[in-house]
Amino acid sequence: RLETAHRAGHWVILNNVHLMPRWLRKVEKLLDEFAATGSHENFRVFMSSDPSSSIPIGILDRSIKLTSDPPSGLKANIKQAFCTFNREDYEELEPRTRGILFALCYFHAVMLE
Repeated sequence: RLETAHRAGHWVILNNVHLMPRWLRKVEKLLDEFAATGSHENFRVFMSSDPSSSIPIGILDRSIKLTSDPPSGLKANIKQAFCTFNREDYEELEPRTRGILFALCYFHAVMLE
């Protein structure tokens, strides 16, 4: 499928690549081949991973790396989760639904802690 995406200019998303270190070496070689032969200008590969030393250096060197760290502390996590909702939409909710939404944000914050 990477080969098809490479030729057609599709975007590919590979999630949790840290779980497949041996396969990543094959992907690295494949991406080297694509770079040598030339890829479609719209071809992109996105990878998600936990921090891991098993990711090949070649992939890391030619990647743009982004990190997303949750804020520290339960209160800050609840606030971040709660602020993702629009105030006007929140005001239109029934009181019971507001409570459920808060409980969901609280649960999310506890899971991040």
